[in-house]
Amino acid sequence: MKEWPAPHPEADTDNGPHQRRSPRFAMILSALFASNAGLQAASAFLDVTSNNVANSNTTGYKAGQITFQDLLYTGSPAGAATQGVTPPSSNQIGTGAIVDTIAGNFTQGGLTPGEGPLDLAITGEGFFAVALPDGTTGYTRSGNFNFDNAGNVVTADGFFLGGGIALPAGTTAVSVSPAGVVTATTPDGIQQIGQLQLTRFQNPAGLTRVGNTTFAASPASGTGTTDVPGTNGLGTIGQGFLEQSNVELTNELINLLIAQRTFSFNTQAIQIETQVLQATTDLIR
Repeated sequence: MKEWPAPHPEADTDNGPHQRRSPRFAMILSALFASNAGLQAASAFLDVTSNNVANSNTTGYKAGQITFQDLLYTGSPAGAATQGVTPPSSNQIGTGAIVDTIAGNFTQGGLTPGEGPLDLAITGEGFFAVALPDGTTGYTRSGNFNFDNAGNVVTADGFFLGGGIALPAGTTAVSVSPAGVVTATTPDGIQQIGQLQLTRFQNPAGLTRVGNTTFAASPASGTGTTDVPGTNGLGTIGQGFLEQSNVELTNELINLLIAQRTFSFNTQAIQIETQVLQATTDLIR
């Protein structure tokens, strides 16, 4: 059987079937992987920012915030002995970036006057609880409620507001106090028809978005605390107002420019790295 000669330690490759990757190839491929990771991170940044801009006028919308972290490093860390000598610094090379979290920003949005009798805004912490079609409970800051054909209080998407509040026949006016007491004016006089409650979470950033400006609890958010508005750290309710989106358009436009530049630079880096790889391959041939 023919034996293939051992490769020279400084050779880029040998002539046998088991080729050894050149250090130069490894460095170029590492750069390609890093730039590709940068492209994916920039694309995610664009997605989050674009979604925020699109929802800048969505009632009760909470802006998404994206954070990144660096990936693994190759090379020798600081303090690693080489040939019996301990260098004072490292020669580590990064392999790119990755999305760390895409969390919600739950700062208070501005209040704007509403037009409906059940336009409600929360000032402070807390969410309205609503019954989702699958039987689970959702949580929203969007307070543009209305009545369905049976007099039930529902969201704009038809989700029932928690508490099962329904209007009695002949209601001519509805009032909601800051503490969530709902009263109705009927031919028989003024009567209390329900008590709104709010739910707050220890970590609202851990809530899961389910669409329709609605969130669902998750292990990260923890179990919600439900109580009367104005108690136990909960905010109060303002009738006749709606909470606007908390998106800051100026910041989002800056983020769009940053994401665009990041995407463009990583694309250019990949093009250059591909050219260097091709030139290195031609030299070896």
